[in-house]
Amino acid sequence: MILSFSACGLQTDSEAVLFDDVPYGLAQTSTSTTSVPDANSEPNIPTTTIAVNQRAVEVVFVRRLSRELESISIDLPTPVSNRDVIDQLTQPPRDAEPELQTEVSERLVLNVQVDRGLATVNLSRTAINQLGSAQQRRAIAQIVLTLTLFTSEEGGIGQVEFLVGGQPISVYVPLLNANNEPGEPVAWADFAQLLVGVDAPPTTTTTTEPPSTNTTAPATPPSSTSSTTIPATTGTSTTTTSTTTPSS
Repeated sequence: MILSFSACGLQTDSEAVLFDDVPYGLAQTSTSTTSVPDANSEPNIPTTTIAVNQRAVEVVFVRRLSRELESISIDLPTPVSNRDVIDQLTQPPRDAEPELQTEVSERLVLNVQVDRGLATVNLSRTAINQLGSAQQRRAIAQIVLTLTLFTSEEGGIGQVEFLVGGQPISVYVPLLNANNEPGEPVAWADFAQLLVGVDAPPTTTTTTEPPSTNTTAPATPPSSTSSTTIPATTGTSTTTTSTTTPSS
């Protein structure tokens, strides 16, 4: 029905008039098209680069052929914790894997606690028992050398002691060529001779001198550039000279 408008109001025609042509395209169907990006296409979306602060950390691994120990530098995101360093020991970097390996498994170190420069490393009894004697020695050396080369937010680590299941144990010390006492801390110098490029500490030589007591100075810490051992001498010696004058 078509309504006609007049100034006086609305008026209804007596008969409906049908239009063959509906004006203004009202009979047409409206279709809207939405562009959907192709899943395989690469939209031009700007990328955001986030700068991550990194820190170089020295981590000690085992040479595959010679079984010597080697320290390599690895960049880790800061802050770096003691646990982060231990976790790096469990897997050499991919570019170094053909030449380097590790004796430190993921389950070997249960936890590490540091107090005033002393790191207490608690080992898994099951994991350590799965290693042979030589493997155990290399694993202990890797841990000691890596931790003592690392400085955390709490400060540097000077010594390391080992527990198994919470109980103190003794470990083989290359510098002594023997095991230490259970729970006795060890240091970088005790294992340094196992590292590639680090000479074994020189032996102390003695000469024929008036009686004296010789002691060997401690090995040079890793930050020093020289490794000369100078015997320390304690005590004093007195030499008496007598002259005999012939009588006339």
